[in-house]
Amino acid sequence: MARWLSFFAEYNFQVEYKPGRLNVVADALSRRPDYAGHKADANAIGVARTSTPSSSLLEDVWPAYTKDADAKQLLDYFAAF
Repeated sequence: MARWLSFFAEYNFQVEYKPGRLNVVADALSRRPDYAGHKADANAIGVARTSTPSSSLLEDVWPAYTKDADAKQLLDYFAAF
């Protein structure tokens, strides 16, 4: 609540209560019949399209990895799996 108060404190506005029968515009906007909430498929979450680097790029980068001490440690570590 404090966060909302802090956020809205930057604006100059006035809140006016209107009973539901008089506030038809807000009711129409909040109850759109064509609105369907988006439900994410649990199996699709976190799935991303990946691509394989071209062989020429891999051929250029791989020797640099094997010469770099830090990268070589990582490569040796992951090669054990």
